[in-house]
Amino acid sequence: MKRETRFQAAFITGASSGIGAAIATELGARGARVVLAARREPELRVVARAIAERGGRAELCVLDVADTSATREAVRRWDEETGGLDLVLANAGVGDVQSADKLEWRAVERILDVNLVGALAVLTEALPLMLARGRGTLAAVSSLAGLRGLPTSAVYSASKAALRIFLESLGVELRPRGLHVVDVRPGFIDTPMTRKNRFPMPFLMPLEAATERAIGGLERGEPVVAFPWQLSMAMTLAEKMPDALWRAIAARLPTKPD
Repeated sequence: MKRETRFQAAFITGASSGIGAAIATELGARGARVVLAARREPELRVVARAIAERGGRAELCVLDVADTSATREAVRRWDEETGGLDLVLANAGVGDVQSADKLEWRAVERILDVNLVGALAVLTEALPLMLARGRGTLAAVSSLAGLRGLPTSAVYSASKAALRIFLESLGVELRPRGLHVVDVRPGFIDTPMTRKNRFPMPFLMPLEAATERAIGGLERGEPVVAFPWQLSMAMTLAEKMPDALWRAIAARLPTKPD
């Protein structure tokens, strides 16, 4: 029997690959009208075909979320064209590993523009539209890396930590008003991007399992959807450690090669 989703219309950024594409494909197959937003049109078309082959419906939105004017306009336009988005997922993100002595502002700015500023542009533009209807799910993909400062991940971890606090603050205000705010907080997921990594990835999770966990949390409106559970537990314990203890532990972690 075909599984159905409670979402009618979803706008998903970073939908051309990885977990964004996987979530979009599964939601489309389960009956949601999915707007696929990302920079790479050929990859978006591949995802759209995969959705169509499973009987779903997808729309393409070629978009760089770092362009906040275009991003805000796209959210408004697709909300109108779909008759009201009930899921907006800010998933677009870029990552980089760099030791402190090699940090350059251009790379720092790009990570913050996509991971933080772009995500906030998506969410804040959708917010009044959902509030006017008194329903909807605002969500973003942060990271377990946002729970503590990690060696060679200063900018990435900082961008995800800021996004995490933004979502937490929104959730406190919006749940009583009928909106769900969901922080999807993955660790290492087995995707083509992570397969290029040359450093240890503890508790690497299969993409299919990660997708199921993310969609389940989104549909239930869970404030935090963290996975895999082993890495989530480890990082939660790390977050609660005294700072001096964490600094001593982090200094001994294997560094990611530049």
